[in-house]
Amino acid sequence: MIGRRFKKTKRNSRFMKTLLTLALAAVMSLGSLSTVFAAAGPISGGTQGAPAQAVISKELKMADGTTTPAATFTFQLAKKDIDGDSTAAAQATMPAIADKSVTFASTDTGSTAAGVKTVTKDTASLFAGITWPHAGVYTYTVTETANTYTNGSGESMSYSSGSYDISVYVVNGSPNYVEAIGTYVVVADHAGQIAGDKTDPQASTEVTGAYRAMVFTNTFKKTNGGTDVTNPAHRTLAISKTVGGAYGDQTKYFANNITVTQNALFTGTTYKGYVLENGAVVTAAANGTIAGTDPTNGAYINFPSGTTVTVNLKHGQTLAFLDNEVGSSYVATEPAVVDYAPTASVIVNGGTPIALGSATVFNTALSTASRLIGENANSAAFTNTYKTITPTGIALNNLPFIMIIVLAVGAFAAYIVVKSRKRV
Repeated sequence: MIGRRFKKTKRNSRFMKTLLTLALAAVMSLGSLSTVFAAAGPISGGTQGAPAQAVISKELKMADGTTTPAATFTFQLAKKDIDGDSTAAAQATMPAIADKSVTFASTDTGSTAAGVKTVTKDTASLFAGITWPHAGVYTYTVTETANTYTNGSGESMSYSSGSYDISVYVVNGSPNYVEAIGTYVVVADHAGQIAGDKTDPQASTEVTGAYRAMVFTNTFKKTNGGTDVTNPAHRTLAISKTVGGAYGDQTKYFANNITVTQNALFTGTTYKGYVLENGAVVTAAANGTIAGTDPTNGAYINFPSGTTVTVNLKHGQTLAFLDNEVGSSYVATEPAVVDYAPTASVIVNGGTPIALGSATVFNTALSTASRLIGENANSAAFTNTYKTITPTGIALNNLPFIMIIVLAVGAFAAYIVVKSRKRV
């Protein structure tokens, strides 16, 4: 009897544990489902007085340090079907939705993370003022109109190829109104989205990432360089060499380890560097590995993004670039050179010169550290000062005076000797 009771109690205990586990799992699943449903929609709750609303979000990405372009982006809402009927006759009963736009200005600062600046704006409500002829589910396909921004010199704009279907749930009323709205991804706009995923059609602060609103992402790229490397105003970056000190060797080449790195928005970039002297391109094997020659500027050295390249520069030479995007960066490091003290003056994006190193500290390396390449002037002017040499030995110009002193001392010594003998 006792054994049977014990076994029964044990079975009950196991059953309760299993029940509790299942209940906990259910609660957790419900919590997860609430998040999914919040993201997936359709968003409901529209009323006669406050119909459900939807917007389109535009994310404009650019490298840190780039001024936001004054650009307008436009979106189309094309009729797809009404209650699943996509015939021309059915589409004819659907109200036309005018194109929607958002406009950016140079004063838009957005937010910056990991070197990428993002400015986000939403359109006005998509369906405000629309008259719905009858109840039903109206579906439209939303896409972005390409090439609405006119690129300036050195600028390029990439447009989103993403698209969404948006379904508008209209119920009878006076007038008919939008009770709910649902959207899903037709063509993914950005990483994290998958075709068929549902999104939040509102400008939601609760849903983030791939499921936040109908997002269209564009990337803006800007290079301030020109086409003539001999013109200082056309250069995106210049690294120069000066040799100082009375005994500094102005024919000596000094190694510079240079790494130019593209912004996280871009990939696969290789930059061209030209060596100039007295205003002319003189890139030679003594400076580094020549990758090629272009008809406009001459011989150049390649700088694959993120790869350290050694360039040798002597007094009066400058390594110049034309093709660094705004928001890229560089590091220039000079190894220690015996009997020379390195200093540098660094200008970032046209700002106040930054002094590095000391003219009295010899036999040491010097690095600019990582520096942003901005829209304005960017440069690093290195100076290597040779140690001071104090001449030793006899200067011939002083020899007559030295001889007079020696003769005077000798005569005085002779006088003392003669005087001493007379006393003896």
